[in-house]
Amino acid sequence: MNFTLKQKNTIGLIIVALIYLAPVLIMIATRDTFLHSVERFPLDFSLYFAVLLGAIIVNYSLKSMKFLAVVMIAAGAGLAVYAFYYLL
Repeated sequence: MNFTLKQKNTIGLIIVALIYLAPVLIMIATRDTFLHSVERFPLDFSLYFAVLLGAIIVNYSLKSMKFLAVVMIAAGAGLAVYAFYYLL
């Protein structure tokens, strides 16, 4: 399956947006309060993914596959940091 750069940007945008909205999604899924969901996924991580979300939106005009790859690697690294944080 060959995706165009615009389609890859859209897929990356959806993935990072879902991660960005993790506190709200945790709140909906577990029926906890927002404060308890923020304890599970701190707002610092949400802010980090918000910056990555902005980078993907900027990439729609830059049209750079390398930039998108760097942003998605940064998103993966952020998830790794979150997993390390959550496990300890």
